Amino acid sequence: MWQVGVWEPEEPVSPLLVELAEGAGCLIRACCAPHPTWNTPLDLLVVAPHGPRAVCLPRCRAALVPGDVAPPQCSAPPPIWVSYGCASRNTLTLSSLTAHSAAVAVQREFPHLGGGIVERQELVLPYSGPAPLPFLAQVGTALLLGLLP
Repeated sequence: MWQVGVWEPEEPVSPLLVELAEGAGCLIRACCAPHPTWNTPLDLLVVAPHGPRAVCLPRCRAALVPGDVAPPQCSAPPPIWVSYGCASRNTLTLSSLTAHSAAVAVQREFPHLGGGIVERQELVLPYSGPAPLPFLAQVGTALLLGLLP
């Protein structure tokens, strides 16, 4: 069972991720504290949009972070570091967005937790909200868990 920590100090995204967890064999653990801690090792840490800029992350195998969050200074970054946001330097970005669909661009390949590789691609997905950054966090989580191609 995957252990997924969601650090959401300002904007909750864990309700969006709970739907992914059902049937995916993962447990979502949310934390809104200024300095997140979990009593169990995490496979994936998801940092919600608008989280703190300077991050000292708990130990995890993979981190999905907003593009303006720098790698941690107080410990080694996790082996898998995926950023999401509107800038082309981010791993995951939106290339187009309409009321009913979103095109998510995977700018660089990265490994997912199951051992495979998420390759550079553009995924056209149904979209009816939430806001773009929480949506990218949801898609990034699905990719890192191996739930999307």
